[in-house]
Amino acid sequence: MTDVDVRRATPDDAAALAAAYRSAYRENRELGFPAKAESADERTVSDWIAEHRVLVAVDGGEIVGGVRLEETEPNRVKLSRLGVREDRKGRGIGRSLLDRAEGWARERGYGTIWLTTPGEHPYLPDLYRSRGYEETGEYPLEYREYDEIVLEKRLE
Repeated sequence: MTDVDVRRATPDDAAALAAAYRSAYRENRELGFPAKAESADERTVSDWIAEHRVLVAVDGGEIVGGVRLEETEPNRVKLSRLGVREDRKGRGIGRSLLDRAEGWARERGYGTIWLTTPGEHPYLPDLYRSRGYEETGEYPLEYREYDEIVLEKRLE
């Protein structure tokens, strides 16, 4: 497992984080679950950093992953854009990002953290379930050939 530093993203991180997302989400396309993050560019990621809480994982001085958090209701926060560069997957970096994101939400008094993921993905739903997330519904995607499921975790 890697000893990775997770911190809040700054505008200067946008280009490196966009590259990390393009690498991270390439696998989903290959598995049949394309996502917008696969084509993220510096401007898009810069907008995410300006509008939401974005955390980055830094390993060996390089940005290797990230996660985005956004308040959707006063007591709920959505976790999205969790991704780790392809060459760094399997080293606990995603776990570190999730730990920090959940900790941030808990510290700020959010009662629930939620996300969407393809229900048929070969490992993502099980990963989130292993961390205490429970399926609470479906999340239809009109612009994709697949739908997603909603997973939630109580933080209180």
